[in-house]
Amino acid sequence: MQSLILAAVFAALMLAGFSASFAAALGFVWVDIVRPQHLAWSIINDAPLSFIAALATVGLFLIRDKKAPPKFSPILLLIILFGIWVTLTASLSDFPTQAWGKWDWASKVLMFAVLIPYIFRSRIQIEAFLLVMVFSASTILFSAGVKTILGGGGYCTLAVMGTGNTGLSESSTLAVVSVMLIPLIMFLMRHTVIFPRNLLTKGLFLGIIVIALATVVGTTARTGIIAVGVMCLISMLQSKKKLWWIAGLALAGIVVLNLDLSTTRWGNRMSTIETYNADQSAMGRIKVWEWTLDYVGSHPMGGGFDAYLHNRIIGIAPDGATIYLPEGQVGGKAFHSIYFEVLGEQGIVGFLMYFLMVGLALVKLLRLKAAWKDDPGMGWLAGLANAMMTSIFVILAGGSFVGIAYQPYLFYMLSLTVALDQYAARVMRDQSKAKGRAIP
Repeated sequence: MQSLILAAVFAALMLAGFSASFAAALGFVWVDIVRPQHLAWSIINDAPLSFIAALATVGLFLIRDKKAPPKFSPILLLIILFGIWVTLTASLSDFPTQAWGKWDWASKVLMFAVLIPYIFRSRIQIEAFLLVMVFSASTILFSAGVKTILGGGGYCTLAVMGTGNTGLSESSTLAVVSVMLIPLIMFLMRHTVIFPRNLLTKGLFLGIIVIALATVVGTTARTGIIAVGVMCLISMLQSKKKLWWIAGLALAGIVVLNLDLSTTRWGNRMSTIETYNADQSAMGRIKVWEWTLDYVGSHPMGGGFDAYLHNRIIGIAPDGATIYLPEGQVGGKAFHSIYFEVLGEQGIVGFLMYFLMVGLALVKLLRLKAAWKDDPGMGWLAGLANAMMTSIFVILAGGSFVGIAYQPYLFYMLSLTVALDQYAARVMRDQSKAKGRAIP
């Protein structure tokens, strides 16, 4: 039955693309997040759904979408240049099998990111993208959140829909994505035009937020509590009711400090934040980061995807000494940070391109918020810009301790920034034309 339902959802999205080409792109987003081919036992199991959805998206867009394409953006140019650069570094990698394996899925993320502003151009289309993104992730969050509420959970032990230790099946990634979705869910709850704005809709979105927070607790990933803290801090700074935020956070802090959580899995895991120097996992990451700086010093172009295999680090001894694999064996400890992941794999040039993209997007979102926050008809755009800024900052903070540099969520935000900016530009042009016609 599960296989049949997953196959039916995929088929429905592809068929809907013949009526509205952007629906096929929504199918790609759903496949990219849920990975139904890995959840199904038959029919679509191990089928190339990403390739099929991508082919349908591009084909239907070229055939059916007759609208004038939006202007090209510096952010899109940087994504393309970054895609070329990661291809170059992969071709020069000392570990071609691993490098091209990661390139295979990372390049698809970059290519789809370039297409997003050309496909999702109206308010309805942009909201549909956000809804599919939230609901797709929620199918994974639901199993994790409910298990946590019922008393399960634990680092690397929280069973979720999915396989392996990749994507949302990995605890730290799941925690970061759970938090970065919350500002977007809050935006949808306040400004949705696809769903009726009533108590049922509000209850639906609030329920997803509760599930997301429960998932963060269930993963017991330290990255999750950092992401939640950053989200609350930024939301407080953006809010007009800062005193309420300060009072609420202070009350929550008092409650937590007076609870004995040391006997719980979550409390035991969080306590290692203060004693990171005694935690072999944390110290192992620091050793990898130190190695990365030395490696880039002698290899400024980086080492291509999975360059961490050069470090041969497998752990930290009780006395603090680094444990290495024997000379000649391939392996090592992963970067566990988007900053060191990009730096080690793509070198200084790739690092600058990557974070220039992010910086440009944040500046653009800040300007969009300032430009439209007082416009009664465009308040939703300012609200979305605000939510997307918060989500990006959550990814940047949580990503400090988990390697999600090429996961789609940040690139979704970058591309939607371009789509939102292009939409605002069209509104301004239409307003200028209307004023021009009003002049006698």
